[in-house]
Amino acid sequence: VTPPLRQLTRQTLVYGAGNVLTRLVTFLLLPLFTNVLTPGEYGLATLLYVFLGFMNIVYHYGLDTAFMRYYNEADGPDAQRSLFSTALWLSLGTSCVLSFLILSGSSGLSSLLLGGGQYTHLFKLAAGILLLDAISHVPFALLRLEGRATLFVSIKLMNVITTLGMNIYLVVMKGMGLDGIFLSVAAASAVTTFSVLSATAGSLQFAFNSSSVSSLLKFGLPFLPAGLASIAMESIDRYILASLTDAATVGIYTAGYKLGIFMLLITTAFQYAWQPFFLKAGNNPESKTLFARVFSYFMVIALFVWTVITLFISEIVRLNVAGVSLIGPAFVEAQSIVPIILMAYVFQGAYLNFLPGIYFEEKTKYIAVITGLSAAVNIGVNFALIPIYGIAGAAYATLAGHGTMAVTTYFTSKKLFPVLYDWFKLLRTVTAVVIALGTAHFFDYTLLGRIAGASAFTGALFMLKVITPGEVSKIISVFQPPSKDTN
Repeated sequence: VTPPLRQLTRQTLVYGAGNVLTRLVTFLLLPLFTNVLTPGEYGLATLLYVFLGFMNIVYHYGLDTAFMRYYNEADGPDAQRSLFSTALWLSLGTSCVLSFLILSGSSGLSSLLLGGGQYTHLFKLAAGILLLDAISHVPFALLRLEGRATLFVSIKLMNVITTLGMNIYLVVMKGMGLDGIFLSVAAASAVTTFSVLSATAGSLQFAFNSSSVSSLLKFGLPFLPAGLASIAMESIDRYILASLTDAATVGIYTAGYKLGIFMLLITTAFQYAWQPFFLKAGNNPESKTLFARVFSYFMVIALFVWTVITLFISEIVRLNVAGVSLIGPAFVEAQSIVPIILMAYVFQGAYLNFLPGIYFEEKTKYIAVITGLSAAVNIGVNFALIPIYGIAGAAYATLAGHGTMAVTTYFTSKKLFPVLYDWFKLLRTVTAVVIALGTAHFFDYTLLGRIAGASAFTGALFMLKVITPGEVSKIISVFQPPSKDTN
């Protein structure tokens, strides 16, 4: 394994471990909230979380991504510090303006989104949360660029611990309901922002370069509509389901969607490591060969995880710890959509692999168009399939949206920065998946049959020469410290 691939793998593993811990809070808070809050309160909390998700995109408008794009091109450490400072002060200024607007319109937002003015104080709290979160984006991007993955993950873990601890205290022990939930979020955001600013304070200057602002906005702003479309693609299906079915169906679908976290962990960890990696590798012929290898390895890992979880999803959802199962008996139907959601995230990972050309040529406006098209496909398929297939229709709509995003990004990037991906290796990997599922089907999907199927997948990878024993040895070497020169 080459040094760049070794670095990418290790960074992905560190981010992956942190991401697992961060996402774990979702599972821990779900039983907490559903046992303490009424369904109505939990529904209101969900709506406010959706608002925070949309506004987070507006607040950082691709600024962190733009900063990462130009950081490695800056002429020396002084120029890099100037760029960091400019991006951070710009973020602070725009975030203050946006938070002021939310504070001014908090009463109207409460009535419009939550059905009454009694939640005005929650939107005022949301304005503070969004401000704190926004000014942490650029410092977190700097940690990624500097390869400080362990510190990045440690600060994120601090956020998880604070969120969980404050929710237990305020929501469970103090019975503060919605107020407790979002006070906990505010406390966690404050701790996180203070920590990441402290970690990057050495790079901060009282400098503001107006020419850098122009470049940052030109590159970053196209991510705003793209981000909003992406959030819409991730959440609008809940509203469509609610309008076409009922709240119970939405609950079952959401439970199945959350189980897609198994693949989301992989794609998110890969994204954190991949973006600074390919920007540092740069636009050159050698990078194309490297990127093709990364794509092949990613797809082998992603399809292996998809196969294993698909074969054993019934056992996974029935995991029982201290008398509490992963999802309750009323939600078991949700397991039927998990393979579909997992495959949607596989396509999301492919999309990430295809991004370098768009970044190198600074054609981020294409991302907005691609994401908007994908969101439109998602919405259209939702309306077409939900009346026929229910939650499966919504899951297929998610798959269609992510599939559209991956395919259109590939063809767009191919024109800008053509990479010769090994499609034959991908075909052989898919063949291994078919062999695994066929083996399990042959044994009527008994437990032993599914174990045989998983084993058949691994055997097929070697038989079809998707991977070789030599590559396995090289992959294992990634986890070993590099040898020291004894001369």
